[in-house]
Amino acid sequence: MIPLDKKRDVFIHWFIKRHNKREISRKLNISRGTVDKIIRECQQRIVELNLPLEADLLSHIDEIVIAAEIQRKRKPYKLNEETISFIEEIVLYNEKLVRTGSEDAKNTKELFKYFQKQKNEKPYLMTDFTIDNFYKLVRKVKNKIHEKGI
Repeated sequence: MIPLDKKRDVFIHWFIKRHNKREISRKLNISRGTVDKIIRECQQRIVELNLPLEADLLSHIDEIVIAAEIQRKRKPYKLNEETISFIEEIVLYNEKLVRTGSEDAKNTKELFKYFQKQKNEKPYLMTDFTIDNFYKLVRKVKNKIHEKGI
């Protein structure tokens, strides 16, 4: 996302000082593609506002250069308490196995596979999330264990 002050700088350099895109890119240390995108957004906004060609664009800068709307499409995973507590249990048990040097200890990927298989036995578990989220949750649990002990 492009900061609003960078957009304003590009606007001033292009519409007021009349620099070319390459100069703007070098001065502001942003790519020419980004400069072009900002200029197109500003031109489109000028057309939407129906500003005349003779208009003082600097006085309308707050109306022309606006912050981008943030559109988040992906919904974050909402894990229920049962799922989180089950993951904490298996990680805690696995950490105990690791500390005793047992061969039954599993790595995180194997724990994830074991967790996925538990869906048949425990239907209340939410298993429809990625291994990355599982890794993050396991890391949090392990950090708690290392801070507080088993």
